[in-house]
Amino acid sequence: DMPALTEVAHSIKPLDGARDFLDMMRKHTQVVILSDTFRQFAGPAMAQLGYPTIFCNDLIADENGKLVDYKLRQQDGKRHAVLGFKSMNLKVLAAGDSYNDLSMILEADYGAFFRPPQRILDEHPQLPVFTEYQGFGKALLEAIARLD
Repeated sequence: DMPALTEVAHSIKPLDGARDFLDMMRKHTQVVILSDTFRQFAGPAMAQLGYPTIFCNDLIADENGKLVDYKLRQQDGKRHAVLGFKSMNLKVLAAGDSYNDLSMILEADYGAFFRPPQRILDEHPQLPVFTEYQGFGKALLEAIARLD
């Protein structure tokens, strides 16, 4: 039910350093989080991260708070979002940690993995990989400079 899920969502904490990383990036570029999570889960974490822009899916509950459905933003929505940003003549940098991010990363002007599982690294060794925010931020800022 929705109240139980809301309680769990409030217990989730962003990775150490995530807020500082997002704040630093927002000084240099526009930041949008594309997520496969649900809006109802994301709210508490987004508050802790300074309310960055996030595009995600929705859960649908009935009047008693029982989950009855979900509404996806769009199939392969992350890749479609990148294509949309590019259609507005924006340069797109994308990063993620898993297979659901791969089409977005490959479509972006610059794409990388951040703390992915080894299996995806083995399958896509051509993509840059980062495990800490300092090096990741440096690479993104260098990509921004190259793409300008």
